[in-house]
Amino acid sequence: MDFAPNEQQRMSCDAARKFFAREFPPQRLRQVEQEGLAAFLPVYRRMGELGYLGIGIAERDGGAGGDWLDLTLFAEEAGRALLPTLQITSVVLGANALLVLGGAEHRDRVRSLAAGASVIAPAWLEDTDESREQRFATRAEESSAGVTLQGGKRFVAGWDVAQEILVVARRPEEETSWVLVPRTVAGLFSSALRLSSLDTLHDLRFDSVALPKSAELRGAWNTWLDALDGAKIVVAGWAVGAAGAALDMAVAYAKLREQFGRPIGSFQAVQHRLADAAIALERAVAIVRYAAWLRATERAGRREAAMARLVAGRTLRQVAHAAMITHGGYGFMEEFDIQLYFRRARLLEWLIEGPALQQDIIAADQEDDGLRIH
Repeated sequence: MDFAPNEQQRMSCDAARKFFAREFPPQRLRQVEQEGLAAFLPVYRRMGELGYLGIGIAERDGGAGGDWLDLTLFAEEAGRALLPTLQITSVVLGANALLVLGGAEHRDRVRSLAAGASVIAPAWLEDTDESREQRFATRAEESSAGVTLQGGKRFVAGWDVAQEILVVARRPEEETSWVLVPRTVAGLFSSALRLSSLDTLHDLRFDSVALPKSAELRGAWNTWLDALDGAKIVVAGWAVGAAGAALDMAVAYAKLREQFGRPIGSFQAVQHRLADAAIALERAVAIVRYAAWLRATERAGRREAAMARLVAGRTLRQVAHAAMITHGGYGFMEEFDIQLYFRRARLLEWLIEGPALQQDIIAADQEDDGLRIH
């Protein structure tokens, strides 16, 4: 099966790569590291104006059209540029969840998200013990004014630039609800977590947060899990794009850097390391695009989404490590761009869901069609 981009997709990827080279060079990323996501918002809004944020969302819902394979190919270009993953959390997860949970009544909100005019921060994690079961403590209880939220969430991405939080909560009757919480509402408190990638996540606490009844959405838990599966495929595309850029940088450096009077790329030890990285990358690209194709054609693909997420995350770590070693001590210096990829490899491996949970999903699937992760 050939998942190489067609002519239209190649042109779109080309345009995206040129846009990122112009609007988001490495020095802009370093600015975001220093100043936070607010420094990224001008580029993010421009992406919305050009229709990039709305890829994968139907035009009737305010998106730019295209399918999940189109979105994943774009994600590869975004990963190459190490673009902050705000699109994944706010649009791919947040907007798509709103569409399946709230339908037409949230189209204006989705249109705003796809245009980059607003940002939503999904909040569903409560501890480091990952699970796909409905075992969270945050409660949504009915009140005279509507609904009251009590509890907390951890590791929320995009909080510092979001206008709203999409909080997963449990009703007293053990049903699941999703609550739209304005960032400035009374009773909402946050604390920042600074990662080695210099990205910032936030822990949130809800102390009797009072909201109108219209802020609450109801739906099946599997609907949320399906939205997570879609977001994982896009994260995997981001990861293989970053891995591809890191490998290109390592190969270019190996051709230029000389030792003992010859380029280090002529030594077998360097060649073998980069060849192994290239093989791992090709394998990851194949499974990621296959998972995106399955989702685009509405075939079952929960296990393949987990495979794509697991393999892409591991591959980025392997390739980034090989690229760092190829650069030697220079790779750890802030002046060299390769350290930007190395520091983000772990973050992209854990974004949305971590590797251990993906292994559980794969192992729990009894279907045997020859697709296995070793």
